[in-house]
Amino acid sequence: MIFGKSSIVAGSILFGFVHQAVAASFPSGVVTYWGQNSANSESAQKGLAEYCDDSSDVLIAGFITNYNVGDLPTLNLANACTGTFFDGTNLLKCDQVGKDIQTCQKKGKKVLLSLGGASGAYGFKSDDEGKTFAKTLWDLFGGGDSKTRPFGDSIVDGFDLDIEGGGSTGYVAMIKELRTLFKKDSSKDYFITAAPQCPFPDAMLGDVISEADVDAVNVQFYNNYCSTTGSSFNFDQWDDWAKNKSPNKDVKVFLGVPGSSTAAGSGYAKIEDLKPIIKDLSKYSSYGGVTVWDASQSYNNKDASPNFAVALADIVHDGSSSSGGDKGNDDSTSDTGNDKTVEPSTTGSTPDPTSSSTSDGGAESSTATTTTTSAPSPSNTDNNGDDDDDNEDSGQEDNTSCVQDGDECSNDGQYKCVGSGFAVCNHGKWVVQQCAAGLSCMSTTDGSSIYCTQTSGSGNKDTCSNKQSLSSIADISGPAPKAYNAARVTSQLSVKESDEDSFKAVVNARRKDSKPFGSTVVVQMTMPPNIKVTSVDNGKVQQKGRNVKIQLKNTKKKSMSLVFTIAGSVDQGSVFSAPSANSIKFMT
Repeated sequence: MIFGKSSIVAGSILFGFVHQAVAASFPSGVVTYWGQNSANSESAQKGLAEYCDDSSDVLIAGFITNYNVGDLPTLNLANACTGTFFDGTNLLKCDQVGKDIQTCQKKGKKVLLSLGGASGAYGFKSDDEGKTFAKTLWDLFGGGDSKTRPFGDSIVDGFDLDIEGGGSTGYVAMIKELRTLFKKDSSKDYFITAAPQCPFPDAMLGDVISEADVDAVNVQFYNNYCSTTGSSFNFDQWDDWAKNKSPNKDVKVFLGVPGSSTAAGSGYAKIEDLKPIIKDLSKYSSYGGVTVWDASQSYNNKDASPNFAVALADIVHDGSSSSGGDKGNDDSTSDTGNDKTVEPSTTGSTPDPTSSSTSDGGAESSTATTTTTSAPSPSNTDNNGDDDDDNEDSGQEDNTSCVQDGDECSNDGQYKCVGSGFAVCNHGKWVVQQCAAGLSCMSTTDGSSIYCTQTSGSGNKDTCSNKQSLSSIADISGPAPKAYNAARVTSQLSVKESDEDSFKAVVNARRKDSKPFGSTVVVQMTMPPNIKVTSVDNGKVQQKGRNVKIQLKNTKKKSMSLVFTIAGSVDQGSVFSAPSANSIKFMT
């Protein structure tokens, strides 16, 4: 059956008078990704229409995994659409998904289609390719004409860019061309969103979203150092981008979170930990809501009742009246009674306060030093206009609190970052030390401890002198780990958790060219002398001295990004130090 524009937008003239001249803004609330069945269970992902409930305001179907510019792209919706292709093509024919899209839209939901994702191989060689592909998207999924429309006469509400690799070439041109094509259909509003990772600026989309008009960004605050649970949570950077750098001054920033502990390598936060964070983010005028990866995870996650998706939506929608900085409609009842405090890790034995952290790259060890800082500010601060303590608002103990050498402490073995160094609670007293030369202290992504690593930009804020101005955890943007950058790969290593004798770290690697990672990937790195790597997800490890060789089995066979966890041991009594970024090599 041929789906022409006459049949697709029939009736738009009749109802065109109700379409406002000014395009509607992108909906606030909850955005849910659907289509990849990341839970990897046949029963975990249901049809799209099953998720058009009160738990989602926007649904993003993913992904288009291969552009094949000038011909037909590849569509992958996992178990939601399999086996039926248009004759003589590799393009899926997804009639039921098309019906579900209309069902969702009739319920007031917006449905977008996402490009990219981790799997596949994609990218543009030029701006002309980006413009050509925009027309392909419009004809296959928008208001254009084609004999091969995967969703039949259903029209998506726009497109999302989840560009995990392949570089930024062509995307600005594609977005601008899509905006031109959208004007051909006055029967509805179309939207363009993007899904950058939280390190700012994003390696793939940073230039794109600062040059082209997007309606919202679904920032992935996971699998990286800037997750919601660590002290380098950087929503404030994204808010600043929205206000001062985005071409669209009404762009919305969404807090992207994993829908369960298995949905990401790191960065998952339970509902009781997310609740105060979401409450705090409502003060930002750019805040739009929360984005969840993905439906197969969040709806089957029973950490909350009846599930994570419903519990999250209750929190987000309850605070929707105060989104965008309007605190006047907040419920005056304090919710801190249900907040969970994430305590920094404690150890079975108290570390030697004279132990030094170590790093590779020839850096000298540093003995313990005492810092001179201004007097600590009062423990209770109220900077956001409500009637409670901002430390309670955060739902977490600040892992970059103001402490001075010799101050009293109650939790032996507890670590905190102090400027670029760190403090350890030893026999009831804080002992302040420095990381090895060239390294700075960072919070682990689970927020429970600290580690030392190479950083780019400035180190941690002077927490003593700045404490009064820190209104929430979202303002405590710490240093950024130095990224590994080569011609074909960029990657970040962030430590998920660490204690006195072990660690877990997540490596997030992305292709900078259009050549994907293959089925087997070899990674080499040089570890500090006090660290031994003992295991890796889906692979094996060999370590000779400080030289580590990791052989990974890429479960996606072909992908533009890789996220994997390494684990190992730390010499007792020492602080984990990350390997030099310059020592990490991807054998491509």
